[in-house]
Amino acid sequence: MSPLSSWGLMVAFLTLAEERHVGRTAVRLGVSRQTVSRRVARLEELLGESLVTRSTRRVELTEVGALLRDEAGPALRAMDEALQRIRLGVGRRLSIAISTDLGHRWEARVQDWIVRRGTPVLLEQRAPDDAIALLRADKLDLALLTAELQDLPCVTVAHEPTVALVPAEHPAATQRCLRPGDARDLLVAVTDAGAPAHHRATVALLHGDPDLPYVVAPRVGTIFAGLVQVARTHRAAALVLRHNFEEVDVDGLVGLPLEPPYAFPVTLAARPGLGREPFDALAEHLRRPGQ
Repeated sequence: MSPLSSWGLMVAFLTLAEERHVGRTAVRLGVSRQTVSRRVARLEELLGESLVTRSTRRVELTEVGALLRDEAGPALRAMDEALQRIRLGVGRRLSIAISTDLGHRWEARVQDWIVRRGTPVLLEQRAPDDAIALLRADKLDLALLTAELQDLPCVTVAHEPTVALVPAEHPAATQRCLRPGDARDLLVAVTDAGAPAHHRATVALLHGDPDLPYVVAPRVGTIFAGLVQVARTHRAAALVLRHNFEEVDVDGLVGLPLEPPYAFPVTLAARPGLGREPFDALAEHLRRPGQ
């Protein structure tokens, strides 16, 4: 077997050893579940040892599998990082997008990682739907989003608290929090950057009933600005990140925490063919408190 073929088998096994789930491993590698299973089975055949045991919900490592992970993992990660740095050093900059609803705090954290990394990076702000489309088209390397994706390698690095915007004259505006149904007489404003399923989920969070009507807010500079404009002009409720509300003077609107509370997942997503480094390195940096 060629070294490149062996490399592919080891990558499949080590990724499975981290994820402990065939489906998540397949998404992370950008291949089918069957391909993951075949590669691990082929590696077991070559070694003459069983590396994993499978149940309906989880994959566990055998004693030999754990030994192989511990011995081969660091070497493979070092090789992957070296190849990635060489690739970037010969002309292709790493490209990263930050969702326009995340604001400057997250951009500063990514910028800090870029400075520490010391390699060329193109950083830009993108609406989440644009960033996702570019990832899928292999035209963007990484994106930081307030969304969870099933078809792209991704990991949640944090959660952002939310507040519900309601008109200041609405009776609910005097409450300490907003419960589902407290503002059922209001339309719900949702962003045009979200999919219909996201729209219905937002309506359900604010009203308890996902089938109630809503109005789609066009982006006006940012997602947040568009939601604020529609909340004012249509006397609507909207769900926004708390830090966006706190950083901007929003006349005529009141921000209320939800009961029960809700926080958007902040997710780092990668294009399917991107190597494990820098995906793992940036995710680790963003997970650290106080960065």
